[in-house]
Amino acid sequence: MDTRAEKIALFRYALIAPLVLETLPRGELTRRAEEIAARKYEIPYSERTSLSVDTLLNWVMRYRRGDFPALAPKQRCDCGQSRVVPPQLAELIERLKRENPHRTGMTLLRELALVSGTDSPGISAATLYRFLKQRGLTARQLLAAPVHKKFEAERSNQIWQSDMLFGPYVQGSGGGRMQAFLYAVLDDASRLIPHAQFYAHPGLGAFLDCFRQAVAARGVCTRLYVDNAKVYRSSQLARITASIGIFVIHTPPHQVQGSVKIDLFFRSLREQFLANLDPQRTVSLEELNQRLWVWIEQVYHRSEHGGLGTTPLLRWQRDIEHVRQLSPSTDLRRLFFYRLNRLMRRDSTFMLRGQLYEVPPQFAGQTIEVRFDPLDLSKVEIYFQGEAQAMARPIDAVINPLQSSLKPVPAPPPAPPTDSSFVGLLEQKHRLAEPERGHDKNIETKVKE
Repeated sequence: MDTRAEKIALFRYALIAPLVLETLPRGELTRRAEEIAARKYEIPYSERTSLSVDTLLNWVMRYRRGDFPALAPKQRCDCGQSRVVPPQLAELIERLKRENPHRTGMTLLRELALVSGTDSPGISAATLYRFLKQRGLTARQLLAAPVHKKFEAERSNQIWQSDMLFGPYVQGSGGGRMQAFLYAVLDDASRLIPHAQFYAHPGLGAFLDCFRQAVAARGVCTRLYVDNAKVYRSSQLARITASIGIFVIHTPPHQVQGSVKIDLFFRSLREQFLANLDPQRTVSLEELNQRLWVWIEQVYHRSEHGGLGTTPLLRWQRDIEHVRQLSPSTDLRRLFFYRLNRLMRRDSTFMLRGQLYEVPPQFAGQTIEVRFDPLDLSKVEIYFQGEAQAMARPIDAVINPLQSSLKPVPAPPPAPPTDSSFVGLLEQKHRLAEPERGHDKNIETKVKE
């Protein structure tokens, strides 16, 4: 029973209650019904103000047979179905609208007129719009986003989320002010923050540094949920996550529901941390990160979360036995190194991010692999055919001729030469056969004796 039917049924019950609450003789029942019918009423959903005696007695009979629900108005048997649009025409309209939800009502009317072979579509514009709304065929209804259900990981470190937030302005390294950029990693099940840090520049290097520190602090996650930014589509990230067994999932375009949890963390960070910074004093990047981690460790991790019923730290510790850690022998810093191929020039140098580097001379003209920390280019490792060879040296083209060149990488000692000629092979075969002949002669001598 909907709201409209319930309101009508309550009005009818209020009128006939004196007639049904006790058993009345026929004459008394009719007399009381006449008294009720003599008054004026505001009838719900009707312009009438009076009722007949026969109507009241009909309501009494319906109540005695079906109690209160019987007083509600009866629904039509064709309720929800258009009585003006024939079934074949309705099927055609639905097919045309679903093929192209952006097809307007006027376009539909023109197409229906062409199909019918007459100048008239057979229905009016008002009937068409009412039919489309009843069947859920309007553009808004057809193009509505699908319903997303609430989701939460079962265990800690099962799913991590990561995103970037534009931060406040801090002191620049060369003076002045610069904007800081926050990268954060959040555990889906516990809302704990494995790592978060402000950086001077956004990009893949900053994110990989944040992600590396998150793995070092809280172990390895199973899935990493990120958006479709260029940073998260990098081949470097794909290689690193594959090497440690992490599956990267990208949020479908125009669906922000997947990042709700980390967005809520960013809102808490704005309201509780960034809003409390002194706007009259510009802090350094290092001081800002120190204050950030004091707030995360002392406030955020130890405050009860409304969606958990406990603190993020206690929720994460509940599943600590399921947390996967890397082997102690794993060099995590090298695991997160960039890997790029470079073609060596004839002068044994190559360019990397605007800096010239020198390698040992035997690699001139060869394609080598350079591995480096994107945030620290002071140490660049050289690999050739998958083997570590040397460290590249940053140079200045002006003073480079005055410096000593890198020494060649010592080659492994050569193997002793072998005689692969026909005569040499015969000699080797003869030499191998001599011990067998001596053994046979000894056997013959023993037999003769």
